[in-house]
Amino acid sequence: MATTKVEGTTDAEEKPKEFVRPPFDPVGDIKKGITHMLFNPDATLILLPILLLGESMALKFITKQIPYTEIDYEAYMEQIDMIVKDKNLNYAEIRGGTGPLVYPAGHVWIYRFMYWVTNGMEDLAMGQQFFRYLYIGTLFFQLLTYYELQIQPWCVVLACLSKRLHSIFILRLFNDCFETFFMVSSIYFFVKACKSKRRTPWVTLASVAYTFAVSVKMNGLLFLPGVLVAIYLLTDGNLITSMTYVLGMAAWQIVVATPFLLHFPREYISGAFNFERQFFHHWSINWQFISEDVFLGQLFQRGLLITHIVLLVILILFKHVEIIPDGIKSLVQPRTSVHKLSSTELVNTVPFILIMSNFIGIICARSLHYQFLSWYHWTIPILIHWSKLPFFIGPIWYVCHEWCWNSYPPNDTASVLLFFCNTSLLSIILLVENFKFYLDTALEEKKMQ
Repeated sequence: MATTKVEGTTDAEEKPKEFVRPPFDPVGDIKKGITHMLFNPDATLILLPILLLGESMALKFITKQIPYTEIDYEAYMEQIDMIVKDKNLNYAEIRGGTGPLVYPAGHVWIYRFMYWVTNGMEDLAMGQQFFRYLYIGTLFFQLLTYYELQIQPWCVVLACLSKRLHSIFILRLFNDCFETFFMVSSIYFFVKACKSKRRTPWVTLASVAYTFAVSVKMNGLLFLPGVLVAIYLLTDGNLITSMTYVLGMAAWQIVVATPFLLHFPREYISGAFNFERQFFHHWSINWQFISEDVFLGQLFQRGLLITHIVLLVILILFKHVEIIPDGIKSLVQPRTSVHKLSSTELVNTVPFILIMSNFIGIICARSLHYQFLSWYHWTIPILIHWSKLPFFIGPIWYVCHEWCWNSYPPNDTASVLLFFCNTSLLSIILLVENFKFYLDTALEEKKMQ
């Protein structure tokens, strides 16, 4: 039976193409592999198990070779001892070697558990092992977040290079580590919500993780403006739904603190959420280049607060200028969804506002102590990626920044350099985002023509 020839084709075109083996080029293949591992965000999935395993081994080595340094953990145990053994629930009276109890009730419940894990101060090795797991768990959520945000792998690796951060976790056992774990997981859940068609479960998880973080240490409030905007945008501007999440987060703060609120409510609130607490200038890494009198003065502190608020307003309006008219619509029609952003728009807006609101808070903080690095170190790979700093510049910035946090004791030089590093990175990110905004606007106008 004769085959029918397709009209307009030749015999040569009908023949299947022969397989041509690519040339043997090991050098070129290695170059492509290195380029892929450095610049392709998908390579983060390859790095994830490698970095987790490497960090686990590094933490074991550090624990074995470097002795534990006592700073606050004994004070935590002394404070828990007063609560557990003396049945004292008055925040005004609960004290340890380094001072009064100044953390919310979530801290108390966590360190009651740690009190059992380490048997007070008897088994610190077990505590270090627990914090090693906490570090790995935190890093796991970090790496997942980097992948979801498509961060370049060379930036991702920076998350594992901080000498100070390793010390904060397994050589100091600070409560900042728990707050960081909950905060990182919260941001990851918010990012997943941006990409999901069913946002409610992810927003719920994000809200729960966030309120857990704040119940451990109130520096989580630096994320609060971003969290409120994120919830509002992810609920399509439905004010009633947004307020449900907010009230749920507030309810947890009451539930976790119930034993203290029932007996000494005023003492608890003024102790756990004391916004007027004064810090020691001597231990403040970020403001050593100003005098102690200025540092403790009301003018300086109010100036920082005003600067913080102004920068937050600029940030939010810059990324979502429609939030003011949308907010007015929501007040008029609180049960109605006033906008519906696409997943792409949400991913470009929500994580940026969340992470940048915290970074702005860090820059405007009245005081930064060594352990406070954990508040934002995990965001540095994201910030460097957003800044578009070249491959050979980003690591230099990181080394300078890390030197500031490892310079002991706090001094003028490290303080000035830290201020320059953080403010310059903030400025570069905003300039890059501004350029992208005008470029996207120009492209949209060109399409409409």
